[in-house]
Amino acid sequence: MLLVLWGSGASALEPAAARPAVTLFVVGDPEARASVQAWARQGAPGVPVTLRLAELPAATARPGGEAQLLEAERRLQQARRHYINAEFADCLQDVGDEGGLPRALSQGRREVAARWLLWQVACHLGLGREETALQAASELGVLGLEPPADLGVLPPEVGRVLVAGAEQGAARGRTTLRISADSGPARISLDGRLGVCTAPCSLEVLEGRHVLRVDAEGRHFAVQVVSARGPELPVAFTTVPASPELAAGQWSTHYGDSSANLDSAGSLSLLSTALRAPRLVLLTAEAEQEGVRLRGALALDGRAAARTERRGDARALDATAEGVLRDLLVQGRVVEPAPALYQRRDFWIAVGVAALIAGATTTALLWRQPVRTEVGF
Repeated sequence: MLLVLWGSGASALEPAAARPAVTLFVVGDPEARASVQAWARQGAPGVPVTLRLAELPAATARPGGEAQLLEAERRLQQARRHYINAEFADCLQDVGDEGGLPRALSQGRREVAARWLLWQVACHLGLGREETALQAASELGVLGLEPPADLGVLPPEVGRVLVAGAEQGAARGRTTLRISADSGPARISLDGRLGVCTAPCSLEVLEGRHVLRVDAEGRHFAVQVVSARGPELPVAFTTVPASPELAAGQWSTHYGDSSANLDSAGSLSLLSTALRAPRLVLLTAEAEQEGVRLRGALALDGRAAARTERRGDARALDATAEGVLRDLLVQGRVVEPAPALYQRRDFWIAVGVAALIAGATTTALLWRQPVRTEVGF
């Protein structure tokens, strides 16, 4: 009777609070993963949260990069046709875009950049502009680019000017670039050479035009074209947060094939962005001889808040998953741990009510008891 009263009192006096929303992302052993996902789709019975089972969105690594390179290749082929037909003005129009070279270098395509400069040199020479052709060829030396294979199909005069200009560029003075970024760790690429340093850092370059790119997890990459002059040049990068699709691509590249760092701070931050999950639980299922091991990590607003693991029988994976999820939510203070029975206010209310009822019942029974009076002589 006491338990019945306590239960009814609890429901009447303390209505259930709003259940916090939690996103669940499961990776690892396919069979165990499917079992945990099935349990989650049932609403994760026994866990006081609203659970959303998530899948990684379609990944985008470098939006527009492939399209830009295809366009550059098309224009190079067109420039070659115009040159063969002695249409040098049209040839120069194909490769005269000043943005073509930085786009190729920002994508790490140094061979495309070298071909771009080569055909600029050839087109300028076709128009009789040798000095301008030398200036274009000097960028080959400044950027440290190798002469491209296309050089073999051009007249010797083009090769002579290309080599002379490259030597002039390589003989220029040097400048130190002092590079900083607003997010870290930020990987810096220089003139198509990927990951030459991590900002903040310094790079010594030849005077002239250079292309710098910064890449940081959870951020969109940024590109700057700088004109290096003087003894020192500060270069500061400002980046913007990555879109969910870009974050998914970064996660797949850096963590998708690795079980060792799946619950690292970087992985959890990217997943939180990719899945649009302020509260994220990552469960990694690993099959073992004795059963299944579930490793769990909780991220709150992209920051790791709790980690735990449990082992269990593959046939009773629901209970193991529930235990891991409860541990994480309690450690991360998303939910409060269940208090002991004697610590609950509604329990003592029920005890008091039961005591009053018992006392009243006893009194009533005694009151109704007949009174017998015997007198003896």
